[in-house]
Amino acid sequence: MDGEYRPKDEMWVKDVETIKVVADGRRLAILRLMQEPTTVKEISAELALSPSKLYYHVNMLEKHGLITVIDHNIDSGIVEKVYQVTARQLKLVNPLINPDVSNETTDALFTPLLEETIADFRASLAESADSQQPPRYPFVSKKSVRLTDTQLTALHAKLDTLIQEVTAMGHEDSDGDAYDLTVVFAKQRVKRDPAAMRDE
Repeated sequence: MDGEYRPKDEMWVKDVETIKVVADGRRLAILRLMQEPTTVKEISAELALSPSKLYYHVNMLEKHGLITVIDHNIDSGIVEKVYQVTARQLKLVNPLINPDVSNETTDALFTPLLEETIADFRASLAESADSQQPPRYPFVSKKSVRLTDTQLTALHAKLDTLIQEVTAMGHEDSDGDAYDLTVVFAKQRVKRDPAAMRDE
């Protein structure tokens, strides 16, 4: 491929079939590893899986435009494809309220993400035992609040802006020490029993 390949900042996933492709723990792991140029052979070593078990998933990701062949290597006379994600961030269009998306699909999509987040947080806690000062120690915060439609719209806009700012910061060249961070954002509306709310 001529010139340096640069993934798009984001890609909207709108059709159900592509959502189903993304909703797989192994393919999510492949997408994470393909944030940088890599080969199936390198991914198989990282995931401790044989390349033959990965080709189906890689082909599915390429078929639906989620990854791109950006180069080719020659290894012992064998041509090896080099892949990278098409976009740094995937945005799904209302997967939870789409009637064509099953509960199994949404579970498959979000469960690996949440489980990986828990594992990352535990590892970070163990590594940060001697670091009790911000900004290095890990933290998690959950707040339940009541917002009007106007406030909810404003909150969504602020979160979207923050996500874009964090993504841009991660793409900047860093001078001196740099830290690998995982930032997880979640927002959901919860229906509450009006009678229970009156008793609070």
